[in-house]
Amino acid sequence: MVDRRFLGRWLTLVVFGLIVVGVPALAVGRAINGSDISVAGAFTVDAVATDLAAPTMVAFDDAGRMLIAESGYDGAGPARLTRVEVDGSRTTLAEVEPDDAPITAVANHDGGVYYVTATTVWRIGADGVPAPVISGLPGQGDHQANQVVFVDERIYVAVGTVTNSAVVGPDNAIFGWLKMPDRRGVHDVPCADVVIRDVSFESEDPLAGGRVRTSPYSAFGTVVPAGSVIPGDVRCNGAILSAALDGSDLRVEAWGLRNPYGLEVGPDGAIYFTMHGGDARGSRPIENAPDCFYRLEAGAWYGWPDFVCDAPVTDPSFRPPNGVQPAFVLAEHPTETPPAPITIFNPHAAASGFAFSPGGAWGDPTDAFVALFGDVTPVTGTVDRPQGVAVVRVDSVSGAVSPFMTNVIPGEASKHLLGGLEHPSDVTFGPDGAMYVTDWGTFIGTLEGLKLEPRSGVVWRVVPTDAAAGFSFGLIQNVGLVFVLTSLAVLAAAGHRRVLTLARGVVAGMAGALAMGIFAMFAVAPILDLPWFSTPRVLATVVLGRSAVSDIVHFEFVSFVVGLGVLIALGAALGVAFSLLVRVPNPLRIVLAGALLGLAVWSAAQWLVLPAVFPLVSDKGLPPFWLATSLALLGSVMGVVGALVARRAHQSPS
Repeated sequence: MVDRRFLGRWLTLVVFGLIVVGVPALAVGRAINGSDISVAGAFTVDAVATDLAAPTMVAFDDAGRMLIAESGYDGAGPARLTRVEVDGSRTTLAEVEPDDAPITAVANHDGGVYYVTATTVWRIGADGVPAPVISGLPGQGDHQANQVVFVDERIYVAVGTVTNSAVVGPDNAIFGWLKMPDRRGVHDVPCADVVIRDVSFESEDPLAGGRVRTSPYSAFGTVVPAGSVIPGDVRCNGAILSAALDGSDLRVEAWGLRNPYGLEVGPDGAIYFTMHGGDARGSRPIENAPDCFYRLEAGAWYGWPDFVCDAPVTDPSFRPPNGVQPAFVLAEHPTETPPAPITIFNPHAAASGFAFSPGGAWGDPTDAFVALFGDVTPVTGTVDRPQGVAVVRVDSVSGAVSPFMTNVIPGEASKHLLGGLEHPSDVTFGPDGAMYVTDWGTFIGTLEGLKLEPRSGVVWRVVPTDAAAGFSFGLIQNVGLVFVLTSLAVLAAAGHRRVLTLARGVVAGMAGALAMGIFAMFAVAPILDLPWFSTPRVLATVVLGRSAVSDIVHFEFVSFVVGLGVLIALGAALGVAFSLLVRVPNPLRIVLAGALLGLAVWSAAQWLVLPAVFPLVSDKGLPPFWLATSLALLGSVMGVVGALVARRAHQSPS
């Protein structure tokens, strides 16, 4: 005869294992579902290309076939130019060596396919062989050569800066390139001679240890005297350059830009471009720097490194929390009034590639649809809430910005178990009149730079429709999972009488919180290459706001202690709920109820509560899988302690 108690215990253990392991597994990898994307107006969204290595943009050849620039950014997969054939198969047109990766752009012009790598603009002609058109561009730092356009038989290319704010520092080691022996002499190159003020910047030396000083526009660890002239070069960075179609007659069209990225010809024939603002990182951090959208003024100096858009870095708003006020590094400026942008975007929104409306259902031809890649904070600075991860409509005449395409829960879709946008990098209109949005894929920021999920990039197709908008499958799934987990927790704990007092529940919850904190700091953080103290500091944003994660790569006592306090308070609150919930003396069911309660709290917080109330915690804290695992551990330990306390109380004489 089967022992029912024995069978029940084993069944409980099996259910416990399946739930604790299976539920967090739902948060692994990237889901893809266009219904999780909200679009302003009557449009439908579906994925037309997946399994891509951090794609940056798409174009179409003369036969209407899609050309995809797969950047191959670290960890994403090989850098290559891919063509999607009529039957859906893919042909690799070009592969890029790691030294010249990533691929940042692709374009079709006059029978040739052009693509851009870190330092070179290439052309593939009728023979199918890539040939360099413009080479030797200084794009082997933080930013690279970016997008291209064609005007009056000339090719225009945007080139980003080597550094954040003209000073090579330890942040460039995090980005990886400073640690490469052949790039240790790399620094920014101006387009015209500049004179350096009496300034140099002290920083940690990630190469040899100790401290080191570095001057602007100089190799790491190099100090030049005040008044030194840094010679300009036509192969400069932070600029828009142009050349004849064969690559000759290279000219500077504009300079003093940080990272000019998207480049397009408007309906008026003028060139428009986006620019990424500065970050609060490195030896010369600049906080609250917006991104900008410009109409090109030929020959103009746009202000970098001493202006943010058209505002001087000496403005108090650019001072980092607990940091120093940025000062000018140039002794003289080509102008004290750099060109004003048409509009600005929130700091760290990362305004990237864009396309002008073809008219019709898409609106006025002067409307530009701009991809907002999204922030990489807190590594690059601080924000009050996650930025970008959207496509916006910009009136290029008035500068008005309006939302067009975003996730049903704002922010990266994977942080909320949705299948929508992760990091849109470009917008293109195809020969079929549809909008194509290139989506880089998923990643996390670490002490070693960005860690990408391999081949998680997507190309989305957006088309006008007469049908009503459907329901978000992911949102329905999330609400359903919250309900199921909560119901299972209630069922596991159901009984005839309470077995835990409030005080004992609080003790159990605090013990679970302590276990979660230790697990997050000393197990999860090393696995993810995060600072061991990062989780408490992110939790501290609940009390201190964005300042809690300023300079996240360094230990800060106050935010760390406040974060621990938030964690303990969370554990105590869960302990109170647990003591009210548990009404069964069975130890295994108490532990199961604790684990289920932890997962129910995770699902409700990750997808519903935190995005609305404390979005920095849901989007900048532990990735969903690890947060689910951590809260499952909290609940399990709470259950174990609760079961022991309940058993002791039951055995003690009344």
